[in-house]
Amino acid sequence: MGWSPDLARVLSLPRRDLASTYTDADFAALEAALRAPADTRCTCETLGKRCPSALLPIQRLALLEAARTGGLLAPIGTGHGKELTSFLTPMAMPGCRVAVLFIPANLLPQFETEWAYYGAHWRLPNLAGGRWFRAGLPVLHVVTYNKLSSQEATDLLERIRPDLVILNEAHNLKDPRSARTGRFLRYFEKHPRTRLVALSGTFASKSIKDYAHLSRLALGEGSPLPLAHHVVEEWGTALDPGKVVAPPGALERLCEPGEHVREGFQRRRNATRGVVATEESALNKPLIIRPRYPGPVPAQLLTLIDLAHAGERPDGEQFQEQLQSVACARQLSSGFYHRWRYPRGEPPELIEKWFAQRKAWNKEVWEELKGKRREHLDSPGLLTKAAIRAHLSPPYEGDKPVWHAATWQEWAEIHAAVQPEPQAVWVSDFLVKDAAEWARSRVGIVWVEYPELGERIAKAAGVPFYGGGKAASEAILRETGTRSVVASIKAHATGKNLQQFSRNLVVTPPSDGATWEQLLARTHRPGQQAPCVEVDVCLHTQDYVEAFAAAQERARFIQQTDGQRQKLLSAKLDSEIRLQSRSERYLSARPSQKTPHQSQAPFFESQRASR
Repeated sequence: MGWSPDLARVLSLPRRDLASTYTDADFAALEAALRAPADTRCTCETLGKRCPSALLPIQRLALLEAARTGGLLAPIGTGHGKELTSFLTPMAMPGCRVAVLFIPANLLPQFETEWAYYGAHWRLPNLAGGRWFRAGLPVLHVVTYNKLSSQEATDLLERIRPDLVILNEAHNLKDPRSARTGRFLRYFEKHPRTRLVALSGTFASKSIKDYAHLSRLALGEGSPLPLAHHVVEEWGTALDPGKVVAPPGALERLCEPGEHVREGFQRRRNATRGVVATEESALNKPLIIRPRYPGPVPAQLLTLIDLAHAGERPDGEQFQEQLQSVACARQLSSGFYHRWRYPRGEPPELIEKWFAQRKAWNKEVWEELKGKRREHLDSPGLLTKAAIRAHLSPPYEGDKPVWHAATWQEWAEIHAAVQPEPQAVWVSDFLVKDAAEWARSRVGIVWVEYPELGERIAKAAGVPFYGGGKAASEAILRETGTRSVVASIKAHATGKNLQQFSRNLVVTPPSDGATWEQLLARTHRPGQQAPCVEVDVCLHTQDYVEAFAAAQERARFIQQTDGQRQKLLSAKLDSEIRLQSRSERYLSARPSQKTPHQSQAPFFESQRASR
């Protein structure tokens, strides 16, 4: 790792001891300025919640630091009050007139409830489209990240023209190649004086590249990460998780003697002005994670998983990419696989030509999006509309851009000729039966990756399945914890307050450490009344064991670079769990296992004590 002007800049940044930066008088003045009038009606007792009459220490520090620095990078763990912090930031930020708060779509129902809850105790900004308006207060627009991805949102920020942007769960903008992040970056390029406050429990799940651009926009020259893209890439080779890690080289200048380069980076980052981070868990209760072996795994299924890894789907279709092979093996570990079906009976020759033209069109769209993105040309859907305009007869004369795509004509002629539909083909219900038995025998959340799997388990167990959409988000929040539920990891493992449950079954273990941290924090969070939180993890195939191992490695990267203790790394792995060869994937046949549906002894037991 070589020397660079970026490294010199980072090393020269003033260090700050956050604990001694602000006084009790600063905290008292902040709360006095933000507290709602004494005659404001409180409904906390009706809601069964305690009154949030005082800010948490990390909330005070975040608001004061954002106001002083004019921006904020806040790696704040789950359960530490990021929601109220985001609500109050426009009130604390000097001169704020118009702010935009971005949140995940699945948190919108919870936002509506929490806004009224906190509004009874704190002075909140005017809510755009709200029922009341108070002169002199900032206006806050609340927008979901999904909406930012939609075609009509190509110029959304230009229409709102905020002087402050707040990102709750900021990792939703980690990919600069996505349409939503491109639009966000484009606005800051045009309006560089816009201030940014970015909050997330996990900024980087796989690489420091996940948030270097957010740090740059929030803190400018004061960013503790490199500003130049090629230097970010270079630092990543020494800091990011992976099989090949470069030696730290000049990055050792960030470290104390004997310190790992990731820990040195984390310590230096957290001591930078404008950075407010948590290090401890928000809940002082045990977390227990156990392996579960829903065996015996059918021999036919193991054979099909091997076939998938060899590049072939069970119905004989050959995979073109390794990612397809891995995805199919994970599906088969759950007892099914996805394929296309053709209910209209299109001939094979037409289907083959259709896929070839689609591939050519998608490739051209991808190459176009790799360049500089512009309004009305920054997503596949908008490029399609621009290509249509370019081939109109008579020629298009409007004010929107056109795109003369080379492959559009051929794709336009054939795209409606084939109408495939996705189909889930079930090979075995062994995992469905095991998960349903778990849900019937205790009360908890059954977490799944695939909607088809979730629906099948829920039906077998006689419990509800909560997938995507606003209705499901609203309904799962109304659950009282008196019955089991099945929930989509994608839809509900982030942001939700589900501490009415204390038991979890993860049927399809994710390979991402950040996803695990969020999932575990749904029930292992403040407000949990049970003496401990229990998690069973299905590890019956090598693919799921490897996914779990990858999640641990990525969680280790997060803990070392963010400083936030990861729940997944709270204790050691049981020596009985080991990675095996493909031919040894039958993990359930062990002398100690006498009851197929019985979970084994804990391999993760942690006393989640705050220090």
